[in-house]
Amino acid sequence: MPHDPCIDLLQRLVRSPSISGNEAEAVQIYADFAQHHGFTPHIDGRNVYFLWHQTEGPTLLLNSHLDTVRASTTWTRDPWDGAIEEDRLHGLGANDAKGSVAAQFGAALTLRDQGFPGNLLVCASCDEETGGEGMERIAHTLPTYHAALIGEPNNFAIAAGQRGLVKTRIHLSGQRAHASRPWQGRNAIHQSTQLIENLLTPDLNIPGDLTKATLQVTLIEGGTQSNVVPDHCTITLDCRTTPEFNNERMLEHIHNTATALNARVEVISQRFKPCQTPPTSALVQAAQAATMSQSVTVFPSVCDLFWVAHVPSLVMGPGQPERSHQADEFILIPEVLRGAQTYAAIAQAWWERVQPTP
Repeated sequence: MPHDPCIDLLQRLVRSPSISGNEAEAVQIYADFAQHHGFTPHIDGRNVYFLWHQTEGPTLLLNSHLDTVRASTTWTRDPWDGAIEEDRLHGLGANDAKGSVAAQFGAALTLRDQGFPGNLLVCASCDEETGGEGMERIAHTLPTYHAALIGEPNNFAIAAGQRGLVKTRIHLSGQRAHASRPWQGRNAIHQSTQLIENLLTPDLNIPGDLTKATLQVTLIEGGTQSNVVPDHCTITLDCRTTPEFNNERMLEHIHNTATALNARVEVISQRFKPCQTPPTSALVQAAQAATMSQSVTVFPSVCDLFWVAHVPSLVMGPGQPERSHQADEFILIPEVLRGAQTYAAIAQAWWERVQPTP
């Protein structure tokens, strides 16, 4: 299959290992490629961007991330070979989310060649998987933009929001005793079962625009040996929030439930709030027109959408979510090429809706 420029870029990026914190080489590859194709790239830390500015009107940001998770031990091939076999491009990050990076670059090329009269800001950023020096830092220092498309592999579903995230640990204290005389102690692990039952109240499941809030116990730690009643137990919670059951309400529920059992709450993280773009937004309408779909959904996890939520923003991109963070990751070349066309079509449809009145 012949190489389109965005497939050429994708292969180069996949062949550059860029686990979070180590994106510098990939950034330079992207910058050199952008310059070769006539853009003027700017490097900011481990992020790179360029501006296509044609008018004093609004600017659309196209952003996705260069960093990847670590390769698991279950890979059956070189995670960074970038091999193309039939219609598949293989490698770590091909699907999540270098395919989106490449498709957004391809969209910029397409729009430029078509004489796009609007403004684009195209950015490939770092640290999406971990947080830190990527959009978290630069979202408010980039050149001004008025709407944003965040690239993540969701087969171009129109994700007009994402749930928030609260992570906590709850520490329960008991009384140590010999396991043969449990009445002399108080089993902290047994206490945790009551706590978990109380936490999983159906009141969480208030239907809303961002689906339902969820609370999951993801870790439980306690006990020292098999014949000792444990005097301490810690459970870790992963909670996803919505505008109807937001971070503050989730934390109130956790604190109230823990206090009733004399447990202590340790908040690990609460910075990601639920965010959404109204369906009446020009960006949502442009995405609907470009994809010929009226269906609007939400991104089920957290991503860089949160950092750009001060403007109308969507999560959309080529690839399939179930391939992300999996061994032997790949993306279909037709998905990337269609992605470039779709991003370009959304940008054009958005511009037609927001361009200044003559």
